[in-house]
Amino acid sequence: MPDQACNEQQLLSAGIRRINSRQLFPGLHQPTDAGLPMLLVENVLGRTVIAVQGAHVMSFQPAGQREMLWVSPKTLLQEGTPIRGGIPLCLPWFGPGPDSKTMHGFARVKDWTVVAAERLESGASRVVMELCGDAATSALWPHAFSFRLEIEAGKTLKMVMHVENRGSDAAPLAFAFHTYFSVPDVAKARVSGLEGTTYIDKMDSFARKPQNGEVIIDGITDRIYLDVPDRQTIATEAGTIGVESTAKCAVVWNAWSNDKNIPDLGEGNHVGYLCVERGDVADHAVTLPPGASYTASMTLAV
Repeated sequence: MPDQACNEQQLLSAGIRRINSRQLFPGLHQPTDAGLPMLLVENVLGRTVIAVQGAHVMSFQPAGQREMLWVSPKTLLQEGTPIRGGIPLCLPWFGPGPDSKTMHGFARVKDWTVVAAERLESGASRVVMELCGDAATSALWPHAFSFRLEIEAGKTLKMVMHVENRGSDAAPLAFAFHTYFSVPDVAKARVSGLEGTTYIDKMDSFARKPQNGEVIIDGITDRIYLDVPDRQTIATEAGTIGVESTAKCAVVWNAWSNDKNIPDLGEGNHVGYLCVERGDVADHAVTLPPGASYTASMTLAV
């Protein structure tokens, strides 16, 4: 069972307010939508927005800096609908699920419980959110589990995912922080820190290829990089972003001209984002024995 939810005073003491998505993203709703519950995290170091659905970081803006994350202007903030943009959490699988339809797991469309919140000595805010199994999740992934995400929002954004197999059977697991970075023009962005690694090219029959030099986006791109260094850097016209993670893979994705075929992305909107995702997928997906746990972290910094 999940821990007891935080009370409002605990949240306020940590610099966190509950708010409706209609107040923050008024253009991302149908007229009849009720909106989604969000957490607005504000402190002297920056501003962060987290959707309760999916424990989904929607926005991260360090004080004095530009917005780091991108949210599609075509996404709809509706209950049970995946959000296009920000940092979706892909788990317990990456890509098509057991039914060959449910993409990237169920965690991103379930409401998580806020189980802890505090303000740190640094001035950052820390919030912990948890999702545990129920009848609906067991129908898709028949394992007792706890997913627990720690978010530390300050000058940097630090996220730590903990997965615990509470069942009696081994549980297959793949996970990714599916981060959409905001860029002025994806064609002018450069990703370093993947040179010399091998990637699976999903646009070329899953062929395995070496990465020579920096990653440059000049067409539809969907690649899983294996055994990557801890740190990558995204250089854009607006500045540089550092991505550091304990995970072993990096996924680089941009829909390019295929954006017109993705309803919640929309034609021409590929220009404004670049996905550089860290996780353990493909060759590095894991199997958790009963009682075992998995942890992966990611830190984003300007």
